[in-house]
Amino acid sequence: MKKITGRFLKIIIKKATENLLKHRDEINALNVFPVPDGDTGSNMCSTMLEACKYIDNVKSDDLVEVWKAVKEGALMGARGNSGVILSQILRGMADASPREYITPADFVKMISNARKVAYSAVIRPVEGTMLTVVKVLDEQLQNKNFETFEELFDWIVETVKDTVNRTPHMLQKLREAGVVDAGAKGLYYIFEGMRDAIKGNIQVNLEEVEQASVEELQRMAFEEITNRYCTEVAVKRNQVVEKSELEAFLNEIGDSVVLVEQDDLIKLHVHTNHPGQVLEKIIEFGEIVKVKIDNMKLQHEHVISTQPTKEIGVVAVSPGKGISDILKSLGVDVIVPGGQTMNPSFADLKAAVEQTHARNVFLFPNNANVLLTAKQVADAFDDRRVIVVPTSFVQECVAAMVEYDPDAEPEDLLKRFEEAISQCVPISVTKAVRDSRYGNRRIRKGEYLLFVRKELVSHGFSLVKVLKEALEKENAHEKEILTVFLGDNYRKPELENIQKLIGEEFPNLDLEIYEGKQPHYPYLMLLQ
Repeated sequence: MKKITGRFLKIIIKKATENLLKHRDEINALNVFPVPDGDTGSNMCSTMLEACKYIDNVKSDDLVEVWKAVKEGALMGARGNSGVILSQILRGMADASPREYITPADFVKMISNARKVAYSAVIRPVEGTMLTVVKVLDEQLQNKNFETFEELFDWIVETVKDTVNRTPHMLQKLREAGVVDAGAKGLYYIFEGMRDAIKGNIQVNLEEVEQASVEELQRMAFEEITNRYCTEVAVKRNQVVEKSELEAFLNEIGDSVVLVEQDDLIKLHVHTNHPGQVLEKIIEFGEIVKVKIDNMKLQHEHVISTQPTKEIGVVAVSPGKGISDILKSLGVDVIVPGGQTMNPSFADLKAAVEQTHARNVFLFPNNANVLLTAKQVADAFDDRRVIVVPTSFVQECVAAMVEYDPDAEPEDLLKRFEEAISQCVPISVTKAVRDSRYGNRRIRKGEYLLFVRKELVSHGFSLVKVLKEALEKENAHEKEILTVFLGDNYRKPELENIQKLIGEEFPNLDLEIYEGKQPHYPYLMLLQ
């Protein structure tokens, strides 16, 4: 193979997605300490699946149009750092692509631009990650020539594999955990899938994983409705129907086409601006037995209207229902579910910002993996100002929102938020899921791990001892309030021991306890 057309690019992207999906659990498992995030594979899959959905909406095989769909879909589906970086790698390739077809020499230039775009999207690039993969490819491809794509991708796959295996030597955290980088390994599977397609394996099955979630269905309400009428018709057939011909007609006059034949009944669904034409066409095949036509513009007008109508709005990512309720009581307008194992996507955050109907929107990512996505969302708006408050922990958001005043000027509010965050101490308590090492410390399975921000401050099998050690290190005797958010897996006897510890050793602290209902962390705490 010496050139890739728009039609074959669709297959390559889908084959890469299929191969990534096959290894999603493996990639999720690579991030093993301090707790298994379990999200890198899912985030990368979300990115690729959304790109595939956008590709499916491109009816032509024009290379430029296909790349446009890949870029837009990948960004809309991007979740977490890995998803955003992957979307930027694809964007870099797309922007450097020729307009008619791609040669091996063109692909080398596309890799170079992918490196440039991806690195420019990350404020502090870290080597030993998926960024390193595109960097190494770019550097080593500069002095190479390939006649065919088979030769090029055999070389790419082997080079990426070698780079992935070397990531523990570049990043200490990987070396301590004894794993390779999850994002880099995911990129390996993407290139491997591309190679499989180029070598003739072009059968793709994504049906089992392309079902829309509740959140995705809700998000559809905020998208532009170009075809006004949701049209559903059932016909009792009296002659043979050329299904492909009928599908082609429906796709010409609308979208969201579903066509089912069962026995002598035809059932179709289409979004179109011409429902009368649908009825005229379908009546050729038999007797209409049921019709439903809804004007979606009127039904959802109150939802899709996103023009700002107030000055200040707040969006926050929350890991648990209880914490969400607390944040809402403090003034947060829109909550986006998310946490360690499920980072919200670009589209999730963008829709939430729109829902505030505010001219100035404060966006709290509340997770380091969501920060890059949040910044991408902030850059996507021209009709309002989105201010990203760079919180890595939801406790910081709680502390900030205590200072919230919707009548204050945005600049004053930001200063209040930043001051509150700087003075609070976010504490996270979890349990080690396996034996491991953290720096010079040996961690045993079942130990309590207590983190102050990102630092492991204490660990051991006694929660009381672990907490006491941490509170003393953080000068808790000089603080006033300890707020505890109870996770899904907290234990009542443990909570009673915590209450006893505070009463006896830290009587200066007012202990406040709330149902946080967050997963993974039985206790999230806020020391102020």
